[in-house]
Amino acid sequence: MVDFKKILFPVHLSKLSPKVAPYVGTMARKFDAEIHLLHVAREFNHYIDVYVVEDSETRFKKLVNNLEKEITSGAKERLLEFKKKYFDKFPKIVTTVASGNIYEEILRYAESESIDLIIMGTYRKKFADRFVFGKVAEKVAELSTIPVMLVKHVQPAPQ
Repeated sequence: MVDFKKILFPVHLSKLSPKVAPYVGTMARKFDAEIHLLHVAREFNHYIDVYVVEDSETRFKKLVNNLEKEITSGAKERLLEFKKKYFDKFPKIVTTVASGNIYEEILRYAESESIDLIIMGTYRKKFADRFVFGKVAEKVAELSTIPVMLVKHVQPAPQ
């Protein structure tokens, strides 16, 4: 029998994540698994290095760096709130905020933490929504060396 001891749930911190949470909880209970909540914040440095020339008067790069720190700090707070709201009764849970290319960070984290299963939400409503997260789920499913469970944008039955 397949045994999942570590489940990774990449949390998007959008309306989709709460709809996926019950599926993660069900799988964690069934396999007595540790849940890893991971939020990946996008980095702006790539765009800044390509398009912005450092200007000693404006210090734009420093402002962007400070903005990224604020975003990461806010993401940590929101992820802990999410954990408390949806996974408060789970004793084995890890929360992490990373920054970088979203699908690459998900795959890197899964490998570094010896994750057994990735559970992600996906949807294809609007082009912009698909671009933000649907493409990430597709990339993770395509490139992952471990099982990936994709939960379509549906309203699960209450537990």
